[in-house]
This record gives sequence, C-alpha cells and structure tokens, in this order.
Amino acid sequence: MSWQDLVNNNLIGTGHVSKAAICGLDGSIWGKSDNFKIDQSEANAAANGLKNSEGVLASGLRFEGEKYFVLQADSERIIGKKTANGFFIYKTDKAFIIGVYESGVQPEMCSKTTGALADYFRSINY
Repeated sequence: MSWQDLVNNNLIGTGHVSKAAICGLDGSIWGKSDNFKIDQSEANAAANGLKNSEGVLASGLRFEGEKYFVLQADSERIIGKKTANGFFIYKTDKAFIIGVYESGVQPEMCSKTTGALADYFRSINY
C-alpha cells in the first residue's frame, strides 16, 4: 500500500478527516490528499514544531497559507485551531501525520482517526 493509499483510505475515506498528509520527520511530504495544498515550507514548520513546542505555541502554524493557533504542542502531538477548522499532528518513529478537520467534521473523530493511523505506524516501528 502506498502513502497515498494510506491517506485516501485510512484518513480521508473515513469521512472523519477533511484533509491529510503523511510526512517524514524532516518535513518531506510522502503522501497527501488531493484537496490539501500543503507546501514544503508548511511541512517543514510542522516538523520543526515537533522539535520546538514552545516556538510553535508562540507562532502558530500555517497550512494552505492560513494561520492556525496552536492550542497544545509537545514532542509527540500538535493541536491547532482556526474558527471552525483545526488540525491534529501525531508523530511516529519515522513520520508525522496531519489530519485537518473543517466545518461539519467532529474534531474528536478527526483526532481519533489520525491518532489510530499513528498508533498503527508505531506498532510496526514506523
């Protein structure tokens, strides 16, 4: 199964995640949903946020040019919000997974779905 298949089937296909990406810890984008226009600098900023939670708490993160406030951040997870939209980032051994929710999607379900894929990655040491 490709990175793209994992994004499409395990995240977007559930209906609980509006946009998603799987990235390497260096910020490289391995797979993303067709509707997620994340650019390399945004993926790099997310990777750096996992290394420097204080910095990302102060500055927030941008996806698709939109600034999100970071509500919680540590070396394993970042949670952000902008009006009715938000995101969850979960780190694994070799990657991080971004799940974005938009209006009409329950944040809790986005978190659970994104976190479940991260748990699977961890279970296979990925």
